[in-house]
Amino acid sequence: MNATKERMETVGVRFPLSDIEWLASLQIRDAVTPSDKIRAIVGAARRQDEGYGDYEASLGCLRDLLAPAVAAVRAGEFRARNPGLHSDLVTMLMEWLPQTMALMLAQGRGAGDEGESREFLLQLEAQLAQRCFQLCEFLLRLGVGSAAPCYNPEIFNAHLPRIVELARVISDTRNPKQG
Repeated sequence: MNATKERMETVGVRFPLSDIEWLASLQIRDAVTPSDKIRAIVGAARRQDEGYGDYEASLGCLRDLLAPAVAAVRAGEFRARNPGLHSDLVTMLMEWLPQTMALMLAQGRGAGDEGESREFLLQLEAQLAQRCFQLCEFLLRLGVGSAAPCYNPEIFNAHLPRIVELARVISDTRNPKQG
């Protein structure tokens, strides 16, 4: 960690007892003492701030943020009574969400320049549309076959008919039959 090589300074901070209790119970890898934990929290906030405007850095921060939830899902799959329990939907969304959020964070710095505002907004819209249509395509692919590869395959039977109906209406509207 870079902080151990730098000159250290002591900072006196007063915290409410409830925050101190929370800090003591907080589990952070390689951080045992309250000082270690505070340094880790400040380091994470610094990486987040410095990563704003950078896709790879934002993606790393978001994946770190979601890591406990992803680990809990994977542990739940492992412990499930049904061996091999897995959901392609959940797996895909655990990847899609941080990637899409990182795109927003990476583009966020470009929003302030008035001269490039229109071009920036058009590019952002195109990138977000691409991400959304990739998600839609993925969801439709999950619906191919008799059972979607999800924890509960019936979830697609509940939601897919509305999407198919909307797609049919859009197709009919854009491609009217010549009679």
